[in-house]
Amino acid sequence: MPTKRCRVNRTQKTRITAEVVAAYRAGDETELHRLLRLPPWQISPLEAEGECPYSRNAAGNGTWQDSVDLREALENAD
Repeated sequence: MPTKRCRVNRTQKTRITAEVVAAYRAGDETELHRLLRLPPWQISPLEAEGECPYSRNAAGNGTWQDSVDLREALENAD
């Protein structure tokens, strides 16, 4: 039986809002995680800066660069 295929819109929505910037500037890690919908194991953008201190095989290594990128976006936000 044939099926209809629907295209999925995979464009990423803007995650950086005024609330997110306010939580970042206030240093509220819990609120920042909630607003950005980050998984509990992801390093907070408040802590991620520079190179990853973990080894390549460590659990935190995979999310470190994502958090560094988020931190740069938050610092460059209006």
